[in-house]
Amino acid sequence: MAAAGGIVTMREDRASGTTAVIELLRAGASAPSSHNSQPWRLQWHHDAVEVHGDPDRRLEVADPDARELRLACGAALLNVRLAVRAQGRRAHTQLLPDPADRWFLGRVRPGSVLPASLWESELATAIPRRHTDRHPFDGRPLPAALRDQLARAAGRESCRLVFLTDARQRRELRELTARAHRQQRADPAFVAEWERWIGHPAREDDGLPREHAQRAPRADSAWRPRDFGDAVADTDRTAPPTGSGDDPTVAVVLSYDDGPLAHLRAGAAMQQVLLTATAHGVGSSFVAPPLEVAAVRDEVRALLGGVLWPQVVLRLGWGRPVHPTPRRRDTGA
Repeated sequence: MAAAGGIVTMREDRASGTTAVIELLRAGASAPSSHNSQPWRLQWHHDAVEVHGDPDRRLEVADPDARELRLACGAALLNVRLAVRAQGRRAHTQLLPDPADRWFLGRVRPGSVLPASLWESELATAIPRRHTDRHPFDGRPLPAALRDQLARAAGRESCRLVFLTDARQRRELRELTARAHRQQRADPAFVAEWERWIGHPAREDDGLPREHAQRAPRADSAWRPRDFGDAVADTDRTAPPTGSGDDPTVAVVLSYDDGPLAHLRAGAAMQQVLLTATAHGVGSSFVAPPLEVAAVRDEVRALLGGVLWPQVVLRLGWGRPVHPTPRRRDTGA
């Protein structure tokens, strides 16, 4: 058995093919995660890829209920599914397969031969190219046809994608984002956790290493309140300065429930949306604060109608090439 970057690979038999299995594991490890914490363990076991949440990598302050951990693992499962399909096999997926093990979140078993569809091939190809873009976007709106594609991508995972086009809703969500950001920065435990993951000199293959943090822009927009280059100072710097030019498309992934299964599906929906955006040259990043503060998340839910559950707020737009965040050891880009 060998382990690397949250991946545990069992010795492969001749039928499975070592190279094919490693491709599946690396695809899973390319998923996004809060603080780039990569809170998973990926294992090839009994001819299937198993995705286990890693509680030792959970963000205890920002993610006390492990909701974001499950979102990340749902995205990892989606990547594995797409990688199986790109290999021309059926992908048999089970979510929460063992009720006795809360951290065993899913497995994907390659099945019989079945050529991938065009959209599956397109998204699988986008997996290594998807990177978080923290730069300002140029303000051009996304075409209506692309918005429809993004919404269909979320719908494949039994979730909804809602675009915030109403000026009042956008203004209120910006205000909620600013308030949540201030609350988190006023919490010493949150700041300490942040500093362990963002710009820490010992971080090389997870978190956001110092050299990446220094390349990130200062927080010059209400949609990008977290300043990776200066984690603790200027906590009120949350409003966009005049001429900032960052007017992104803002979309929210919503689920029909708010339990562990819904979180996994929302993570897969999030990843479907992100990969669809990447395939069309659209940049993306996360607006995390308003959903990490429980009381503010309730207000976001009310703002969006009070029926569905907001799981991810996405910032989308036309940007520039960006640096990939690191992956643990040899797990890919």
